[in-house]
Amino acid sequence: MSGEIACACDGGTRLLKLSGEVRHDNAAALEELIEGWFDGEGEAINEVIIDLNALRFMDSTVIGLLAAIAREMAAEQRPKPVVFSTNAEINSLLRSLRLDEALTLVERCEQRPAALDADGPTPQAVEAEGSSQVSAASILRAHELLMDLSDENRAAFQPVVELLRAERGKA
Repeated sequence: MSGEIACACDGGTRLLKLSGEVRHDNAAALEELIEGWFDGEGEAINEVIIDLNALRFMDSTVIGLLAAIAREMAAEQRPKPVVFSTNAEINSLLRSLRLDEALTLVERCEQRPAALDADGPTPQAVEAEGSSQVSAASILRAHELLMDLSDENRAAFQPVVELLRAERGKA
């Protein structure tokens, strides 16, 4: 299965949509996009809206990249990213990893945000399939971010982080 990553910018608003199955092997484009948002060279980001309604699966690397967005927004003293997701499994996963504390999770939407109106920005597809592999350093960084969210995450991801660190040391 494949995943799609789409984004749009409207002034200080960044919109991100993840669809299908987004995994570590196609997360390089997402990581590059996020780094570009927060590299300090573009317009300041006032809000981030993330649409996960069409997402069927994301692995821990992708979850770590969502945590990276939340961390960057907090570091810049901006509002928490707003995540729209009607998928109960995805929502349960986000809650179990305590990401619902770093993000504003909207499980049901009665009204569309103005930034998503028809005359708003046109989403641009971000090449996910066939893009370069996400680096081992990126996977490690994503998992370290997840560990920092809670003691439960630290216990769950510590063995993975230790293994990734050991593998990087061999290279």
